[in-house]
Amino acid sequence: MKKRSARPGDSRNHERRFGERQISRSEDEDNLATREGRPVRLPVTNDTAEEVAEEVEGNALADGIASALDALRPHLRAILMGLAGIFLASLGWMWVQQQRAALVAKSWDDYMFAISPVDPAALADVSTQHSGTPAGEWADLIQAEMALDEGAELLFVDRDRAMPKLQAAADGYAALLVGRQKGLLAERAMFGLAKANESLGKIDDARQGYEAVASDYPGGALAGMARQRSRSLEGERAREWYTWFAAQKMTPPTPIDNSPILGAPAGAAPAGTEAGTEAPAANTEAPAAGTEAPASGTEAPASGTEAPAAEAAPANPPAAQE
Repeated sequence: MKKRSARPGDSRNHERRFGERQISRSEDEDNLATREGRPVRLPVTNDTAEEVAEEVEGNALADGIASALDALRPHLRAILMGLAGIFLASLGWMWVQQQRAALVAKSWDDYMFAISPVDPAALADVSTQHSGTPAGEWADLIQAEMALDEGAELLFVDRDRAMPKLQAAADGYAALLVGRQKGLLAERAMFGLAKANESLGKIDDARQGYEAVASDYPGGALAGMARQRSRSLEGERAREWYTWFAAQKMTPPTPIDNSPILGAPAGAAPAGTEAGTEAPAANTEAPAAGTEAPASGTEAPASGTEAPAAEAAPANPPAAQE
């Protein structure tokens, strides 16, 4: 017998009949499961599989959150107290910043009141009450410049009073330079310290200070003057002049009593002097660079430098703080 060849339609019919038998068997099993009270198995599709996977993942996430809460529950009180502390600290920091801003504004108001016009007592109060603030530092600078100005003027008439003033100015400038590297206030303090050292006769320190101003602030307003003062202190002639000047005993002049002598006519010569002669001069002029020394009678060493003198301290600093 010839073997019948398989046709394409036969295979499709076979698959269809196989599928029908599978469905019929599945229905029979479901009916049997229903009669016996067992759960019915539903056919699994792609959408169902995705839903099942998402449900599993959701359950795993929920289980993880529940586990984390269980672990944190014993420490929940401490955590809440920590969050409350952070919140209160933030509020405190904001309050401190507001108070600091108000204090800075008040310090500048007090400073402007103290220098318009310049009131030494008010400046001292600003330095004390607002220590460490920019306004307080500017008040310290103005006081140092005032001390330098007064000391340089007294240096030609009363050395005993001049030296403490000059030393106080130098100390004030040095205190302002501690921890401050740059800025207009530091530039002026450095230049003022060099001037104070020059007036005190510390020539080497003064030259170093002037050179530092010229190198650290080459574009500053004091750079040219600092270079000029540094050049004027070079050489032995300048050192000799300052040595001679330091040896002079400057004392305040004795005031002349022009009151009439009791029992003598007005305009009469004092006792011990002849008529027509002048009374001896009671005071002499203060020495100047390049002139004769009044005390010793010898000429001062020739020098191209000027006598130490302080420039007037500008009263108003820039409006903006550093």
